[in-house]
Amino acid sequence: MSQSVSVPVSGNEPVEPLLPRELLFFYPVAPVLGAVLLLNGLFTLPLAEALQAVLKMLIPFGVMTGLFHPLYVFVMPRLLRRVSTRFGRGVLHVSVVTAVASLASVAILPVYEYFCGGQGNALQFAITCVIISMLMIFPAMLLQGQRNRALRVERQAVAERQALLRAQLDALQARTNPHFFFNSINTVASLIADDPVLAERTLERLSDLFRYALDSARVKSVPLRQEFAMVQDFLAIQQARFGERLTTEVHLADDVATVEVPPLLLQPLVENAVLHGLGQRAGGHVTVKAWRVGARVRIDVTDDGPGPGESKHRGSQTSVRDLSERLKLTFGEGAEFLLRARPTGGCLASVSFAAT
Repeated sequence: MSQSVSVPVSGNEPVEPLLPRELLFFYPVAPVLGAVLLLNGLFTLPLAEALQAVLKMLIPFGVMTGLFHPLYVFVMPRLLRRVSTRFGRGVLHVSVVTAVASLASVAILPVYEYFCGGQGNALQFAITCVIISMLMIFPAMLLQGQRNRALRVERQAVAERQALLRAQLDALQARTNPHFFFNSINTVASLIADDPVLAERTLERLSDLFRYALDSARVKSVPLRQEFAMVQDFLAIQQARFGERLTTEVHLADDVATVEVPPLLLQPLVENAVLHGLGQRAGGHVTVKAWRVGARVRIDVTDDGPGPGESKHRGSQTSVRDLSERLKLTFGEGAEFLLRARPTGGCLASVSFAAT
């Protein structure tokens, strides 16, 4: 029994680091820099007192860095995945830093008193540890956050280029597929004697398909009217081949004709509609429509064939997965791709995304 199938993007996103790896080189010198910046007259003190002052900074710095770096590398990323809001994540950071630094201060205060002498104030020492931890963690997180945003933009650009390249190669492979190519040439040859005008026009459309597939590598998006012109050329070639066995309907609403879409977005859907919808049947009908629904654009490709999973032809489904991935990369998580059986029979492939 056929059922509705939503095709999601494969989303194994890499875990982004929370702290810069350069901090590992900064930790050893941080206590010395802290002592220089925070202790007045450090260089005027006798050597023993100066070393003791640096040691006072070294103990809380060393313990806090030894605790927080593994915590933020291995534990915090998992905790942050469970918090959906920015405010919630901020509260989590402050709570964890305060709690861990305060508990650690209780444990290291005796060590601090032993090496540095005197009776330390537990509350003041805890506050000092919390401040040191926050001064270490939060500026480093801001720096790494900027890096992560830049890396996300770069990864998305690379993914878009790869998806476009795959679509282009798939389209070229489909166009140069021996069956398609020779069937098209044989169609033209058979038309030369009976209908030379149609033969010439079919060759022109075949040329336009090759040119469009090649040109798609140079652009990120095209107007929807240009994508529909490609669809019409492809269907016209198929109609020249199948004659009255194949009927088609193509409708593009005027208010979405200029909407930008990735090139070759519809090619796998229309090709599948002809391949699966017509098959070995005596005849078939393919419809391609695009219109606006509120703030979104919807594109439907339908056929009256046996429906999803019922066709004798078995594809690899890679073109469908690639199309879903390109939609998400171009239009974000709000983009939808649905493949399902039609109530009246046949298959419906539906694309929907927010119009810009």
